[in-house]
Amino acid sequence: MIMTTMTMTSEENIRFASEDDIESIREVENRAFGIHAYDYLTLKYMVTEANSVTVVFDYDKKILAYATVYFRKNSRVAHLESIAVDPIAQGKGIGKVLLKEVEKISINNGCDRMILETFEKNEAALKLYKNSGYEVKEIIENYYTIPYDGSRNAIRLFKYLRNTI
Repeated sequence: MIMTTMTMTSEENIRFASEDDIESIREVENRAFGIHAYDYLTLKYMVTEANSVTVVFDYDKKILAYATVYFRKNSRVAHLESIAVDPIAQGKGIGKVLLKEVEKISINNGCDRMILETFEKNEAALKLYKNSGYEVKEIIENYYTIPYDGSRNAIRLFKYLRNTI
């Protein structure tokens, strides 16, 4: 699969995930996160049972990325649970397009803020979030079970969504 055009990052490539997509999402998750990947049952819960929305980035009938955002009743804060881009498609703007999409969905669900956590040493993710207007809220020590690049700490970031999309 050759991906050289920026038209690949069109919103036309984004759709809501279905139960039929879970195995493909799991494959992306495993390639993107390795030992940190969610298992099949967790992904199934995220897609089919949780108070959440999962969107996928589909290119040439292949899922290359996904994002899941959680919602809590009576809360105006959305939580980006996961965003993953297959390593073969990273660096092409797909993560940014998916992030904007879940931000729009969050606004449409009555939310005015988004929060998320990422490994403190995940420089690529931190760059994406900071370039997308997210600010560091706090560092959470020992948040993750398995260390990433020697650290189990997370950085929690947030963004006010109104008037930013």
